[in-house]
Amino acid sequence: MSSEAYSNRKEESAKTRNTIAESAKRFLISLKEQLNYSENTIQAYAVDLAQFNDFLSEYHSDSNVSVEKIDKLSIRHFFGKLDEEGISRKSIARKLAALRSLFKYLIRTGVIENNPAKNFSFPKMEKRLPTPLSVEEALKLVTAPKADTFAGARDSALLELLYGTGARLSEIVSLNIRNLNWESGTVRLFGKGSKERIVPLGGPGWKALEVYEGFRNSKSKEGDEIALFLNKYGKRLSGRGIQRIVKKYMSMTVESKGKNPHILRHTFATHLLERGADLNAVKELLGHEDLATTQIYTHVEAEGLKKAYKQAHPRAGTE
Repeated sequence: MSSEAYSNRKEESAKTRNTIAESAKRFLISLKEQLNYSENTIQAYAVDLAQFNDFLSEYHSDSNVSVEKIDKLSIRHFFGKLDEEGISRKSIARKLAALRSLFKYLIRTGVIENNPAKNFSFPKMEKRLPTPLSVEEALKLVTAPKADTFAGARDSALLELLYGTGARLSEIVSLNIRNLNWESGTVRLFGKGSKERIVPLGGPGWKALEVYEGFRNSKSKEGDEIALFLNKYGKRLSGRGIQRIVKKYMSMTVESKGKNPHILRHTFATHLLERGADLNAVKELLGHEDLATTQIYTHVEAEGLKKAYKQAHPRAGTE
């Protein structure tokens, strides 16, 4: 073979090696063999990169697009096409992550010098609120524990406090005995940035706490005398422990709902607004900095009103 033919073959081989398809193959292998990515992530990235390759083939009218041809404009057109097709923001964000990772790999292996996807920002995720519990479901949940043992009494008080104050999980974990004001019927919570707020708690919550206090006092002698909620060893109950407790009772009482403590916070806010509570008051109770954050609950309330309207109003139909 002549030196010219050999040079041409070598150049052709390099071109083939640096196509998106071939580069993606090597990248995905590196994710598995060197970085120990999960099989699900690798498969998802493979689909994303194949989709990008198909787009580039059409965009450049070339089935073997070289990575050197990829610029910001072609990437922008790719994401514009995805947006036009109604692809979710979550999926678009994952595809961007796949592209960024691919280009970082190509820079690291000396194929390209710059990452054309570097300055693209991830789309803001849609804020999806979990479906709140109905009043009947919430009452069924908080009354599910049998308060005749330490664990049952603790779980009863815990659920009453979560639903009765709208507290965050972290706020419940950090609660101490001294944060309860029995005389005023209020609970002192410490939110994000240690910001303090005082939240009232209703009669059933205090009754549950009173029952729990009797069991807790003997348990606290074995460990933590400050924390409000304790585990079976007398130590402060962890966030994971609280999540397990909530999941346990929600699995017993509620169907087709997420089973985590945050749902009780959403339920707290929704039930207040449904019964005419002032939005600013709910904002203060939740410990939100911005009223706009609290306003997302008005959407939940509006959805409930629309459903009631459609079911009850004689002119709510489409005909």
